[in-house]
Amino acid sequence: MKLLQELLHKDRFSDTEQCIVDFLLEHHRELAELSARQLAEKAYTSSASVVRFCQRLGFKGYADFKIRFVAEAMQTDVEQGISLSMSNKDTVPSVIDKVTRLSMDTIQETRYLTEPALLVRTIHLIEQAECIDFYAIGNNSHLVDLASYAMLQTGKFSTTHHTVASLYMQAMATKKGRLGFIISRTGENKRLIEIARELTKRSGKFILLTAEKDSTLARLAEETLLVAAADLFNELGSFVFLSGAKYMIDLLFGVLLTHHYKDATAQHDEFHRVYSVSN
Repeated sequence: MKLLQELLHKDRFSDTEQCIVDFLLEHHRELAELSARQLAEKAYTSSASVVRFCQRLGFKGYADFKIRFVAEAMQTDVEQGISLSMSNKDTVPSVIDKVTRLSMDTIQETRYLTEPALLVRTIHLIEQAECIDFYAIGNNSHLVDLASYAMLQTGKFSTTHHTVASLYMQAMATKKGRLGFIISRTGENKRLIEIARELTKRSGKFILLTAEKDSTLARLAEETLLVAAADLFNELGSFVFLSGAKYMIDLLFGVLLTHHYKDATAQHDEFHRVYSVSN
């Protein structure tokens, strides 16, 4: 049963919990910006009651509840509005509107899935590594080029390869001090799973960028960065994932840039000085 449907069963909630439910159903678009304390104030209850309410519904706490609730509320808005699926009946203006809405929803949902503490842990792994080895296959291959260039701009060396044989060889050559970074929408790509097991066998850690938190790769990863799942929106799964993954890479770049701002800006200025002279 979906969470929103579960909240409609009023007979299962106490009076205090029903106050929370009533506010959520009437003001679901506001929840994304509310802390547990702010929600408690608006629902005329306490922060502890909000947390207990979330735990009763099977969540670890308010943060996990909010992610699921906002995701379902966003999907409900889409279902009640225009479909984001495309057909030969679409016009250029309708395609513009749909792609824009889909991109915005993807980024917004990915933002809700991203906890600052997770980014801090991920950045720590990246900064501790001597080199980042990127792994991706198929549609995700160009993402590793974007990510690698972002790392280079902040002074972090990385490797990228685009053939399966090279990826296997890269995994077999991993050693202490190197960090893997795997990009897989489903987290179930058999070749990437083999590569991940090769990395872990050689005591190599890896970060995973995926849309499936319960996947095989997620269970093997040191840290898992989640992107909005395609089924929250429509059947354009690859488009949804690519948009969210690019956003996540931008987040990592942004945090790394703040950590190495002076060196990165000096490198940027020097690059443009040399590049402009040579051209």
